[in-house]
Amino acid sequence: MQCVILCGGMATRLSHKYYKTPKALIKFNNKPNLEILINNLKKNIITKFIFLTGYKSNIIRKFINKRKDIKFKILDDTKYSGTGGAIINQLHYLENEFLVVMGDLYCDFNFKKFLQFSRKKNATICLASHANSHPNDSDTVECRQDFSIKKIYIKNQVGNRENNALSGIYYFKKKIFSKLLFKKREIDLIKDIVLKKKDKIFAYKSLDYVKDFGTDKRIKQVKKDLKFLKNKKKNFSVFIDRDGVINKEIGHVKNIEDFEIIKGVGRAIRKLNKNFIPCFLVSNQAGIAKGIIKINALKSIHQKLDNYLSNYNAYIDDFLICPNSPKIKIDIKNYLFFFKYPKPDPGMLDLLAKRHLINLKSSYFIGDSDLDILCGKKRKMKTFLVDSPRKKKYLLNVKPNFRVKSLNEAVEQIFKNEKICSN
Repeated sequence: MQCVILCGGMATRLSHKYYKTPKALIKFNNKPNLEILINNLKKNIITKFIFLTGYKSNIIRKFINKRKDIKFKILDDTKYSGTGGAIINQLHYLENEFLVVMGDLYCDFNFKKFLQFSRKKNATICLASHANSHPNDSDTVECRQDFSIKKIYIKNQVGNRENNALSGIYYFKKKIFSKLLFKKREIDLIKDIVLKKKDKIFAYKSLDYVKDFGTDKRIKQVKKDLKFLKNKKKNFSVFIDRDGVINKEIGHVKNIEDFEIIKGVGRAIRKLNKNFIPCFLVSNQAGIAKGIIKINALKSIHQKLDNYLSNYNAYIDDFLICPNSPKIKIDIKNYLFFFKYPKPDPGMLDLLAKRHLINLKSSYFIGDSDLDILCGKKRKMKTFLVDSPRKKKYLLNVKPNFRVKSLNEAVEQIFKNEKICSN
């Protein structure tokens, strides 16, 4: 399998102290990132490499030429520039299918699994994606149930975008480049190529660590993250109900004005993110089937939550919502975040666990109702009951492991249980 690594960026957002170093060769744990990236790809059955260079290409050439364990070509930008132009310049060197990876990504990513997913879907284009703490400043995608891409939002584009950000890792079939014509020199991979194609484009959503380090601040963040990742040993996650835990319980939340986020939620989610503990939102929203709330209003509410969490450098890793009522079912195939069975059925937990390889027995469920507690108990999870107005409707004979006043208190207790230092 062939991989194209784009390592010709100008590093215009980096400070003067990096002016002698190409971005791809910035060091983490005393190793150039390009070395870390090549080793990761090799481990994931990638055997052939094309390095597309531009800025400070002589330094990158000198570094790559030392590698005797890989097959590679080093090529410079010619007629076209930009992330898309660099690839088009060298099409005659590319195989029928190939991966593209940005050289300024630090990643601990399962490329083998990504490739298997792309081939299973018979994708012409597959885009790796993940949740992040700045979705409005990222290219993001909206998907259907089968992960086919419904819409792509370019960064800073107005709209009710989902926090499903592109991570800078791509799968392509060469044939999609065959009939493209360009009148400009600078060509962007997403805007000018991917957006022009419509069929068989998929997203691969992952919890794997992928972060671009195009600024000094992000370089510092990666170095900080690596210390946490090195010490991470436990495989557990936290599943969170929405109404009464994330936002105030008022019955049906009908619109964005009704959605009042509870104080302390941002700090609680940030603690989980900082320690690389996956957190998922699972919620029953029967008001959708009943016509009480429209799908666009639901999307606006979740964008409000994403924007709020961004202020704390935080995010929800993934979420599922059941829109059905006992008597009314809706067609969910056009929405990745919908699931057909409501809590206490544990189906939403099962799907997220399968998607992200989560050990449910080691995980936690935080909710404010008997349905939440029963749902978690069905999968032998440790459960938290958050104090809310719904306690008056607690009818099922099922007891939580813990009773708390807030999400923040629940997260603190989880850290105590798992002997994680909270800071």
